Amino acid sequence: MNKLKNYIQSAVYSIMHNKAYALFCIIGTAFTFVFVAIVLQLVYDVAAASKAPFVNAKRVIVFSRFNNVKGEDIGGIYAGSTSWLMEKIKNKEDYFMYYYSSGEVSANDIYKNSYFAFVNGGYWKINQFDFIEGRAFTEEECQNKAAYAVVREDVANKFFRKGEAIGQKMDIQGREYTVIGVVSTYSVTAIQADGIWVPYVFNSFSPRGFGYYDLGVLFPRDISIQSAKEHVAAAIKEYWDMIHIEVNMTPDKLYTFQEERIYNFGIDLYSYGIPVAILLLLMIPAINIVTLNMANVDNYTTEIALKRALGAGIFDSFVQVMTEISILVIIGAILGVCLTFPIADGISILFFNSGEDGQVSLVENLDFFVVLCGVFPLALLFTLLSGSIPAYMIAKSNINIMLKGGSK
Repeated sequence: MNKLKNYIQSAVYSIMHNKAYALFCIIGTAFTFVFVAIVLQLVYDVAAASKAPFVNAKRVIVFSRFNNVKGEDIGGIYAGSTSWLMEKIKNKEDYFMYYYSSGEVSANDIYKNSYFAFVNGGYWKINQFDFIEGRAFTEEECQNKAAYAVVREDVANKFFRKGEAIGQKMDIQGREYTVIGVVSTYSVTAIQADGIWVPYVFNSFSPRGFGYYDLGVLFPRDISIQSAKEHVAAAIKEYWDMIHIEVNMTPDKLYTFQEERIYNFGIDLYSYGIPVAILLLLMIPAINIVTLNMANVDNYTTEIALKRALGAGIFDSFVQVMTEISILVIIGAILGVCLTFPIADGISILFFNSGEDGQVSLVENLDFFVVLCGVFPLALLFTLLSGSIPAYMIAKSNINIMLKGGSK
């Protein structure tokens, strides 16, 4: 314990007498861990599928476009046949219909080109949004052609005063809707484009010219994913057989919402590119700090030489240098975690928001799991990468040369 205390005291003393060096190491490490934390959180959000609104992503089978046996694109399930198809799918709990578009949206004499989505009542049961005000529209209200709209909080604030959106009118592509619900802003790993949702019955399909929706079917927890895919595949094949189009539809060609999100996120990037990117983020600043530490050797030599002369071994000298580097890395990692949200918001504004559609966040929060099992283990790796080589070189230096003013 006394040895550890001495190591820490020596490290703090050295840091206080080399403030410029320490500041450079801390800032470089902090920015490294900002980007490491963002990448790890994005991967965790997509892979875990535990964040609102898509908490049921593991139990939802999604599908949209299909190919015939010749590999030709034949589009999707015609909108008018969606109800028929859903009746054919066994053991389902619910389903959603989703179609996104863009166009002119206006309210309170404010005009903007915005993204919006046409959805059914099941969309709100499957996807659990956090409602700040009001509520979602139901399937019954869709069928009754109730012209209701749900908006994201930041979009509401662009058109209305804060807290005054409920009951207000919005004009979307020439049709007037009444706002009945406001949901909180969410991560960009959710659906970035959506900021306004209206009943699917008002969709004319004119923006894209296609007559089908993206569909998702929710199954109970006691139904295996394989069984769920088999039920959906059988119904889809029956639909295409009915209109005399041969498709090669098997359960392995269907995906859960979670699987699709991981695929869209970039399965290669997720399984191979992400670790490489993180390693590069660690290696580049680590090399810089190694270089800086090697250039800073003279600041260690006198103290290390005196301790070696008094009987300290190479290991003691190695640990002393590593303690100083560890303290700098830990401070930098903590600072990096604290800077994650401001920098993530800056990245969101620069790259993920057009200004017209409202602001979505790159990350909503930094999970304790990500910090504990991702950021700090990488901080340990960063310490080893950046500190072990110069620490070893300093520790094994010839004591006689060090006392004469050299470092070799």
